[in-house]
Amino acid sequence: MLTVKEVAKRLKVSATCVYQLIEKGSLACHRIGIGRGTIRIGETDLSAFLDSCREEWSEGRQASPRSERKLKHLKH
Repeated sequence: MLTVKEVAKRLKVSATCVYQLIEKGSLACHRIGIGRGTIRIGETDLSAFLDSCREEWSEGRQASPRSERKLKHLKH
């Protein structure tokens, strides 16, 4: 089981981003303890999240709504 900080480090994002992914329901977690509990993320849950984020590009592929988004940091 991984901590929020460990997941953030692996994904190269902030801990706040990990908390937001959990709150949104995109990243599954376990709460261990009394009250709010300590958050832990399983390796399989992290792998499932990463698989759900994957976009494959191939020639002739129809554009999906997600791939049609313009990336603000790229000049078009």
